[in-house]
Amino acid sequence: MPERSYPYLVANSSEVKTPVKNVHEGHLDMVAARRLSDKASLLRPLKDEHLLEVYREAKKMNLSNEFIELLEEALSIRQLSHYREA
Repeated sequence: MPERSYPYLVANSSEVKTPVKNVHEGHLDMVAARRLSDKASLLRPLKDEHLLEVYREAKKMNLSNEFIELLEEALSIRQLSHYREA
């Protein structure tokens, strides 16, 4: 029986590295955005000032893009995005 490939887990070196286009790609983008929004809602207990401070420090420290995107989503949910650069 041939071994199944699960590229989202581990890709064999012999496999092509190009992503496969999927008919449901738009749906996956929407799901990913929803997950980000769900994660951002976990920051709800933070006061606005603290969230802004964490965002500014994360940018200053050049933390991971994923974390900064999460903070930006939380700022967007709270409609604080105009304070990001202040």
